Amino acid sequence: MKARRALLWQSLAGFAALGAALVSGSALAWSNLGHQTTGAIAWQDLKRSHPAELTELMALIRQHPDFARFAPAIAALPADQQERALFETLARWPDDVRGGPEDHPDWHYQLRVVHGRTWLWPFENGNAAFGFGYNYAKLANPCAPAAERAKAIGWLIHIVGDVQQPLHAGHQMTGDFSMTDRAGGLAWVKRPNGVVTDLHQYWDMTLDDSGAALPAGAPSWAEALTALWPRQRLSRELSRQGDPQTVFASILDESAELAGKVAYQGSYLLASPDKDRAAPISEAEQALAIRIAQRRIATGGYRIADMLARAIGQAKTANWSCPV
Repeated sequence: MKARRALLWQSLAGFAALGAALVSGSALAWSNLGHQTTGAIAWQDLKRSHPAELTELMALIRQHPDFARFAPAIAALPADQQERALFETLARWPDDVRGGPEDHPDWHYQLRVVHGRTWLWPFENGNAAFGFGYNYAKLANPCAPAAERAKAIGWLIHIVGDVQQPLHAGHQMTGDFSMTDRAGGLAWVKRPNGVVTDLHQYWDMTLDDSGAALPAGAPSWAEALTALWPRQRLSRELSRQGDPQTVFASILDESAELAGKVAYQGSYLLASPDKDRAAPISEAEQALAIRIAQRRIATGGYRIADMLARAIGQAKTANWSCPV
């Protein structure tokens, strides 16, 4: 019996590794617009609450290995928009370099099974927690090369933004999706406007394809979402205590819980592996998903600001003896 059980767990571990490889090719989180919105919110928040730390961050960002590629488009903007645009650009940079030497596909997610055969799949696919810890330590180390710290800024902005998306922390394993639905990438649904999309993209594109309209008078989604979700309305999410890795782990738990309680409930459970039989999502369900996603994007922006400010503060106060 023990030998049989050991063989079962060895087989499942192999499936887990395969699952990680399968997910990594498709798991993006938020659209470029969504990620850039988190970057803009983080920049706004740092400018208001941590101007000294923002100055240090901007000096590092200008040492980014890809800064020469960013610079022409940034330089064409009015001077008062350039810093914000750099944050927006770095927020999407890890997606822009996919497939290249700077790519780390499994840093974008850390998935657990939250619906269906949870008992059969005790593994997590993805290494967002490792990616976060690695890059936080790099940014918080004043002895690290400036170019490496600049890349770490981009990764931190992106990873912290990524894991706000519920399907970057949870997915399902059922009879229809015996090897999981790959973070919703294999599960097809139909929006109320008739657009057919996989469940992962359904969440990613809430600022793009959902029909959500930018409020009149708002210059961008960053202003709109910070007006709708100011810090004081998000005190529960933004009051997590502990070291950075502990806080990040709690964010993963929070997103996985949302995946189980919202993304894999109601009509979403009818999502089909057959694109031609995509499950219709109701207006009410989509309205709730939009509201949650917008809240998560706003929360992500504030959390990014908090993490960056904390890392820079740590670098300034730690008793480092850097080699000459």
